[in-house]
Amino acid sequence: MRIASIIDVSTVDVPGIPVTVLFTAGCNFDCPYCQNAQIIPLSSGSEMPIEVIVGKTCGSLSSGLCVSGGEPTIHRDLPELLGELKRVRGGHINLNTQGSVPEVLEESLPYIDSVWFDIKAAPDRYSQVARVRENPWNAVHKSIEMVMSSNVAFWPRTTYAADLMSPHDIEGVLHILEEEDFQGEYVLRNFVRSLGTRRSEDSNLRAAKREEVEPLFERLPSGITLKLEGF
Repeated sequence: MRIASIIDVSTVDVPGIPVTVLFTAGCNFDCPYCQNAQIIPLSSGSEMPIEVIVGKTCGSLSSGLCVSGGEPTIHRDLPELLGELKRVRGGHINLNTQGSVPEVLEESLPYIDSVWFDIKAAPDRYSQVARVRENPWNAVHKSIEMVMSSNVAFWPRTTYAADLMSPHDIEGVLHILEEEDFQGEYVLRNFVRSLGTRRSEDSNLRAAKREEVEPLFERLPSGITLKLEGF
């Protein structure tokens, strides 16, 4: 598996749990607002044996693990890695995914406790936002249903980049969650320029103002709360 980096302890990636964060390298999407754009290329990072990866996560003061990327599920040996992390490290294991590889995600579910699921947009806008040739919505939808029918905690979220997206896109996501009988918190994260975003994309994207998305609170489905981050 290709690994981009490992952070010993983070207190912001999993609510209430200090975790070691493992960033896998490579992604099959090319979202223009990506905060980890340098590890999108499949050639990024370094190839590491699973036993070496597990060893590098040991010895920290964290109480769990967060596996992020990139997109972890493009790596076919992800379930094997998660199984070893669960066996050796234990504790809470969180996975960040956009759900485009349901086969690998399904094999990974027995070893994880929660999933941050990045829903990119309304179904008809997926190809445009993720910048892929074929619309991956069917695979993403399958993954959503799979996680929601499991014992794994499902935490949906969307990054909102003004001029790329509109409140209509978020209404589409909320409609999906309503159809799936989701009950809980949906996180909407504002686009933030950082060292990880591409300067070539900055002129086409901007952070949204809070008033641009506040009308969404009036149209929330029953049982769903909306949390704004960075607005």
